[in-house]
Order: sequence, then C-alpha cells, then structure tokens
Amino acid sequence: MGSWRKSLTAVLAGVGLASFAASGAQAENTIIVLDASGSMWAQIDGSHKITIAREVLDEVLGQLPAEQSLGFMAYGHRQKGVCSDIELLVAPKVGAGEEIRQAAAKLNPKGKTPLSDAVRQAAEALRYTEEKATVVLITDGLETCDADPCALGRALEESGIGFTAHVVGFGLKEGEGAQIACLAEETGGRYLDAANAAELTSALTETVAAVPEPEPEPEAEPEPLPSATLAAPAEVPAGSDFEVAWEGPDDKGDYVTIVEVGTPEQRHGNYGYTRTGNPLPVKAPDGLGAYELRYVSGSGGQTLGRRAITLTPIEASVEAPFEVAAGARFEVTWTGPGYNDDYLTIVEAGAPEGSHGDYRYARDGSPATLAAPDGLGSYEVRYVVGQSKRTLASQPVILVAVGATLEAPAEVPAGSAFNVAWEGPDNANDYITIVEVGAPEGTHNDYDYTRKGSPADLVAPDGLGAYEIRYVMGKSKRTLASRPVTLVAVGATLEAPAEVPAGASFEVTWEGPDNPNDYITIVEAGAPEGTYNDYDYTRKGSPADLVAPDGLGAYEIRYVMGKSKRTLASRPVTLVAVGAKLEVPAEVPAGSSFEVTWEGPNNPNDYIAIAESGAPEGKYLNYAYARKGSPAKLLAPESLGSYEVRYVMGKSKRTLVSQPLTLVAVSATLEAPAEVAAGSDFQVNWTGPNNPNDYIAIAEPGAPEGKYLAYAYARKGSPAKLRAPDMVGRVEIRYVMGKSKRTLVSETIELTPVSASLTVANTVVPEGKAIVEWQGPNLANDYIALAEPGAPEGKYLAYAYTRKGNPATIKVPKVLGNFEIRYVIGQSKRTLASIPVLIDIAQVSLEAPASVKAGSTLKVAWTGPANWEDFIEIVPAGAPPKSKPVSATRTSQGSPLPIFAPGQPGQYEIRYVMRDTGEVAAARPLTVE
Repeated sequence: MGSWRKSLTAVLAGVGLASFAASGAQAENTIIVLDASGSMWAQIDGSHKITIAREVLDEVLGQLPAEQSLGFMAYGHRQKGVCSDIELLVAPKVGAGEEIRQAAAKLNPKGKTPLSDAVRQAAEALRYTEEKATVVLITDGLETCDADPCALGRALEESGIGFTAHVVGFGLKEGEGAQIACLAEETGGRYLDAANAAELTSALTETVAAVPEPEPEPEAEPEPLPSATLAAPAEVPAGSDFEVAWEGPDDKGDYVTIVEVGTPEQRHGNYGYTRTGNPLPVKAPDGLGAYELRYVSGSGGQTLGRRAITLTPIEASVEAPFEVAAGARFEVTWTGPGYNDDYLTIVEAGAPEGSHGDYRYARDGSPATLAAPDGLGSYEVRYVVGQSKRTLASQPVILVAVGATLEAPAEVPAGSAFNVAWEGPDNANDYITIVEVGAPEGTHNDYDYTRKGSPADLVAPDGLGAYEIRYVMGKSKRTLASRPVTLVAVGATLEAPAEVPAGASFEVTWEGPDNPNDYITIVEAGAPEGTYNDYDYTRKGSPADLVAPDGLGAYEIRYVMGKSKRTLASRPVTLVAVGAKLEVPAEVPAGSSFEVTWEGPNNPNDYIAIAESGAPEGKYLNYAYARKGSPAKLLAPESLGSYEVRYVMGKSKRTLVSQPLTLVAVSATLEAPAEVAAGSDFQVNWTGPNNPNDYIAIAEPGAPEGKYLAYAYARKGSPAKLRAPDMVGRVEIRYVMGKSKRTLVSETIELTPVSASLTVANTVVPEGKAIVEWQGPNLANDYIALAEPGAPEGKYLAYAYTRKGNPATIKVPKVLGNFEIRYVIGQSKRTLASIPVLIDIAQVSLEAPASVKAGSTLKVAWTGPANWEDFIEIVPAGAPPKSKPVSATRTSQGSPLPIFAPGQPGQYEIRYVMRDTGEVAAARPLTVE
C-alpha cells in the first residue's frame, strides 16, 4: 500500500476510534460521507483516488470497534452537473461494514461536489437535534454548489445536541483546506489534511485513542467558575439600542443582560445570547439611573462578569392642530428617539398610560397621519415609548363638529337605481345609504362609500312610502346628515304567446324598471313569490328567452323584482302537448352503429336513446342529442334480444314516442400463421362487424374475457398487425367486441423460441468504444447492452439498438472491472445471450525524437485510451498540470501524429493529457534547438 493509502487509512481509523472513545462504552452514530465526484478519477502514485478510497475503507472497517454504529453516504456518483446527486447508501447501524464495502465498490464518480448539503443530509439522517452524532467527510475538492460550509457548521452546532463534523481533505491543493476546515472547527471537530506522511502522523497522534479504562476520580475542590469581561458605553439613552463587546466562555446558552443595580442573581431584563455575535446588540430598558450589564452562564445561571452603565433621559415633542374635525385625518409633526416600537396616538384627555386610539409607528417618519375619533371635546396627541408604554410628550387637541349635505330626488321608484350628490368630511369608510325613516344608527340597506366620489350610486329597497338617505361616519356609524325620500310604485307589462308547446323555447317581450337582478320567469299558476323555473335577467334586454317546463295546463309568466322577489306583473300561458315520430330498423346487429330518422319538438337537450324494453324514464344505454339533427346515429349494445328506441324530453326525461328494436347475433373469422417467432411482428386477416373499439388480441389460452397480451384495433383494417409476446408456447388470437369484451371467434398459434450470439474483444477501455458483432432475431427495440455482472434484467450502463446495424457500437462509460455484454429482447428486457468483457485502463506511452529544430514538425507515436477529449501536448519543461500548451493535437488524429515544435528554443515536455480531468498520463522531455 502506498503512502497515500497509509495516510488516509490512519486518518479514517483515527476519526472512527476517536468518536468511539469520546462517548465511553457506547459509540455514538456516525456517517462517512465520501466524495464520488468526477475528480476522484485523478491519480495519486499511479492509482485512481476512488480506488485508494475503496481500499482504505475496506481496511478501516475491519479496525473499528464492533459496537460502532456506522452509515455511508456518497455524492456525485449518478449524474453529471447535478447538485442534488446525494444518496444515503447504508443507514447507520451496528455491523454495517460489509454493506459499506459493497456500496463503495459500485461507485462510479462523475458529478459535482455538493459537500455542504451532503453533510446536512447526513446530520438529519442521524437526528442530530435529538441525539449525539458524528459525520466524517472525505472530499478531494471544494464546494461547487453555491453553499457555505462555514455557515452550515455554525447552524449544525447551534441546533445540534453534541454534533461533530470531521473533514478529511484528500489531495487538496495548498490553501484549499482552509476553505472547508471551518465546517469541522465550527462543530468542535478536526480538519485533517491527507497531503503527506508527516502531517498525517501528526493528525493520527491527535485523533487516535483507545477506549480508556475508567479510573477512580479523586475528590477535588470544585473548579473555579470561568470569568468574563464586558465593554460598553458608560451612559446610554433610556430605551435605546447599543452594543456590548464581551470576552467569555461562550458556552451554550450564555447570555448578556441589563438589569437595575441590586437585581437578584439569576433574574434578567433585556438580553441577547452570546452565540448571536460579538459585539452583541442589547436594548436598554426605558428607565433612568444606575443599571449594570451581566454576563450570565447558560448552564448554571451564575454571573461571570459585570459592568456598570447609566441610563440617561430621552425627550420628545409633538405638534398638531389645536382643533380637528371629529373623524377627520390630520398630521402630527414630532421629534423623539424614534425607537422601533415607539408610536404616535390620539386619546381622550387624561386617558391612562398605554391607552391608544388610532396610531402610527414613529419608525414610519414625521409627520405621522392620524384619524381623529368621532367624538367632540378634549383629546390629546401622545408620543409613546413602545417598550414601556410611557408617554414621552403630549399636546391637547379639541375635536369639533363637522357637517354634511345630501342632494337626491324627492321620489324614487321602488327597487330602482338612483344617484345621491353629497358633501362631507369623506373620512375613511364614511358611506351613503338609504333606510326606513327612524331606523337605528348603523342600519343600512344598499350603500356606497364616499371614497368612491360624488355622486354615490344606490339601489332603492323594494318598498313603498317614507325612507331617508343618510351620510354615515364610518368609524362610529353616526349619521352626520339625512334627507327624506319617498319610494313610489312601479309597473311592468308582458307580451307572450297564449299557448306554448311543453318544453319548447319561446320569447317574452317586456317593459319594466329593469332594476339590478330583475328577471322574467315561467311558473305554475298561483306559485308562491320567488318561485321560478327557467328565467332570463332583464339586463339582457327585451325580448327575454325562456324554456317552458315539460308540463301541461295553466302556467304564468312573471316580471320579478330581483331584490325583493316580488312579482311586478304576470301573464297567463297554457302549455300544450307535443308529439314526435321515429323510424327505426326492425333488427340491428348487436354492437353495431345504426341511424334513427326522427321528427319532434327539438327542445334544448332533447335526445334519441336506446334502452332496454320497459326501462324506467331517463334510463338509457346510448343516446344522441336531437340538436345534432336527423337522422341520429346510435351504437347498439352487444347483448341480444328486445330493446326500444325513444325520443326523450331533455328537461323532464319524459319519453314522447318509442319504437321496438331487436338486436341479432354477429360473427367473425380469423386467419393467422400456425407458428410465429417469440417477440416478432406478424399479421392476422379477419372479417367481423368492426364496431367502434373492436380489436384483435393475443391472449393466453383460457384467459378471461377482456384479458390480453397484445392487441390491434379492428378499425385499422385487415390484416391486423400484432407483435407476439416474448414467450414460448401456445397462445390464442381473438376477435373481441370493444364494448362488452366478448370474444366472437378465436384461433390457436404456437410461439417458437429465438436465439442470439455475441462476439467482442476481451478488454475495452473506459470511455472508448466496444465493437460487438451479433446474431439474433433483431426484433423491434432489441438492443446490445453493457451491464454489471449479475445486474437485473433490463439494467445496463450503455446500449445500442440492433436496428442500427451489425456490428453494434457501444460507448464505454468511465468504469473499471469485469462486466458483460448482453443481447436483450426489447419487448421483455430478457437477456437472450451474454459474454464477459473487461474494462481496464489502457497503457499510455509516448515515442518521439529527443530533440528537434524550432518551428519544425515532429511525429509522436503513442498508445493510450484515445478518448475524444485526450490530447498530445507540448508545454515548457516543469509546467504544472492544466497549463496552456504551446502546441496540441487530439489523439483522435491517430498514431503516430504530426505536431508543430515550439518556435523558441529551450527545454519542453511532450505530454499525453486526459482532458476530462486534466491528468497527465505520460510525459517525455523534448529539446528544441
């Protein structure tokens, strides 16, 4: 094992044992989070980082205590460029070592590095807010998903119960570790940099510890309490916000508070937790004189440090009009401390402290706009300190009476709309309304807010006699002005036919007030007020369109007031009988379409229906609306026997006329091959009724009606094109009625086996191409797949359809190890044939002249994986990886390939570069003369 493997093994073992030792006889739950992003394919000492990580995990898992509860999470192993690619592969439990080994062996690095979200999800999986928990993060890169590891560490520390995160920087560049070390430091964990043996030895010394035997603890004097110091101004204004700088243990729950001098210990005033920052914001009480700041231990309540502070007076002033109209809005100019919760308000003179009427916060600025109460006499405007409700300044104000005027017609037709011109204070929510004379204050019928302007729009009640219009104060509901109005009777007229066919549409010409929601309706003669059948609003104009009920005899048409439902005018109408005719075939094949010629009233929603003989009114099996014209097209049921066709009134479901109909049997024939290759396409010739949704089906012998393996609709014509199931043995071909699923005829055929064979090179390279020669049925959607050995049917890493030709070309993913090539039946995902294949890194070598002339062309012979992104590059000698090349050519140009020598003499290197990772796979020196 190389030095990297040894170092990382020590780090992981140290972290694991340390987390066990820290909790004594019982180990807390731990999750290892492994970076499986694409950069883990980079090499160290000739081995891929992911390979080193797997081997180290395998060794460490055998060293941890048997009682250790361990889980395993990875990120970046399923998708490229996706920050949500995080998966808990093994939930925390005792004895999880073998599951973790297996999960790590299957990882295929490819994606991004969402390390912060992965640690957060691991903490949540460990229920870190309820139990002690440890997360060990192994990462070879920095956060790439716009998250802040430092902020995450602080959040987990504040909300967790004994939560710890250890971070192992695996091959990070100089300075990169500092950018993620805070994740560990914020939670009390360790950042361990696996960069060289010396540093790892030091890390091992700090973290590895055996579980110590408990020793008797000698009695000792209680340890002295830690101390704290506080720095703050000597004086601050009462109620103000100020900052306190502190030094102290900053243990969980520690806080800084301000109290009066002499306040008993363990009592507090305004306070702030030390965890929220330094300096710490504190709000002074609204008091005066000697106070003190205290640093208090969150665990024991002891005061660890204190500092004296004096609260000084604050002042305010208010300026407002001496007189304000009752209910009106007015402005108050003020000065004062302007604390966040301070406010301006108006109250009765002498009201208790803390009382308020309408108010505005001082934080909204000066002047403040207030609404005066709807009262008269002495009031005062106050500046109030929000913290204590203390009045800091006040000014008296007198509320004086206001008036209003109204102009409206002396008479208004009952229920009609009319206008009211008004003048008045137009306070918030003032309104104009119409009520009966003498109605209590606050009573209203229809109303309109004054904020909508003058005139106001009202609708009169549907009553007669004395009413009044009122201007009402919105706040107190007090009537500021009123004006009498008399509601007078209105009339209406109706013109309509004396007789109307039952259920028919007809028109009614009308005249009337056309108030909002007035309507025309038809009801039985003498029906109660408000009763209606079909109706039409008068706002739609005259004539109104109505549909008569499906009844006979005396009815009436009414003009109805929309507000009161009172009938303003009525006119009698007689509903008379109507008839219909049907022409229907005597016999129809069961399940077939047929036509019915009809005559009838064709009222809205009338329909032609087919029903069982004697079925109740409104019951049917199939129907067509009369409005679609004659003849009507119906679909017969698939059962045999006696039925009837009906003309049905859409509104009442009453049958106007019916004709009998007999449904007779139908037949079908099938012609199909005696044998068909499993999974292949074949044709079936058929004859039959071809009713809507009839189909030709393949079913298992004896399968229930309607159960099938494959089908084709009869409407697509004969022959029907079917695809055989991927199975061997006898099956049935059926002609099936689409409506009832009844089989009219069936034939039996034999499904015969199919086979396949494969040829491929024994070894292929990651991200190269596997050329597979195949023989097989080449059925629809068959494919050649690359899969892990023993993977479930249909699971694969890459594939190519057989329809694209022979041989098949499969792009090999970036994986290593033993795999298999499969011929897969596309329909069933069944593997028809398979052969093993090894995916392994190709050996990389370079051959070129030792020296060339500047600006000349040289040829470089090479061996390697020849990925599309791979390049042969010339760079200055000693240039770091990913340096900009002087000259470069893709390996796709073949070997040997020509490349331009640098134009300047000097020492250079020829390199084979893996462009996806920037890894230098091979290099050789070049002298340019």
